[in-house]
Amino acid sequence: MNLTTKKTFYTLLFICSTLVGFAQDTIHLKPYVSELKSVEVFINNKKYNFLFDAGGGETIISPSIAKLLNKEVYGCSTGIRMNGEMIRYQNVDSVSIKMGNIKIFHKTIGVWDIMSILPKEFPKIDGVLSLKSFGNNILTIDLSNNILIVENKASAKKQIETKTILPSRFANGTDGTELTLFIGLPKYDNMYWFLFDTGNIGPVILSPECAALWGLQSKTKDSKSLAKLEFIIGKNKIETNTYSEKIIYNGVLNFETISKYIFTIDFRKKEVWVN
Repeated sequence: MNLTTKKTFYTLLFICSTLVGFAQDTIHLKPYVSELKSVEVFINNKKYNFLFDAGGGETIISPSIAKLLNKEVYGCSTGIRMNGEMIRYQNVDSVSIKMGNIKIFHKTIGVWDIMSILPKEFPKIDGVLSLKSFGNNILTIDLSNNILIVENKASAKKQIETKTILPSRFANGTDGTELTLFIGLPKYDNMYWFLFDTGNIGPVILSPECAALWGLQSKTKDSKSLAKLEFIIGKNKIETNTYSEKIIYNGVLNFETISKYIFTIDFRKKEVWVN
């Protein structure tokens, strides 16, 4: 190999390694109903339509999918909705879900019919894609462009260069199998923890206790009325419609607020970054 050939070879090698270093897997979200988003997934080469719900806690397949997979359905798990309602579901083991070019293996996955709580006129949904599916990854959520990006170390480093780290908590549910994210929002020298919930297509929600402390009730005729409040998310200030409801958290962020920013979540390090 002469000198010119060697230079060409090493240049190409460098370019290839750079491209691999910044390779990303992009998952495209589709409109479902209102602001809700769905994602096309493949299980055993069969296509399904899943709801993307960052506040869902557990990734779920329908009982009919579990039957087609000839999987043993077993056990009992309990999810708690924001209003305190219990959702009881079962589990199956060893399910791989493919989205775009990425295939994610789930050691366990929930089995439940999401259509049982959706209005009858809604199009059929076969399951729920939650943050739990990305628990071993670094995920960028860009709702304004309808994409989820599964990062590698190099691309993640580039993503967070211009972002601000957020106070965050990662919760694993009542029996340790779920994965939900809470973002800390400062107010009056205290930190309040809000569920990161793309499935909330209404306004931002405050618990009655927090609504009183934040002055929401002084701005409205009753707790259900809307009022604009200011929230601080990282270095960003946003004024958005808010109301109070009996929920089990301090508050719940909504799709509209989340879609204004790009979030990068490192599930292994338990860090969240926002632009």
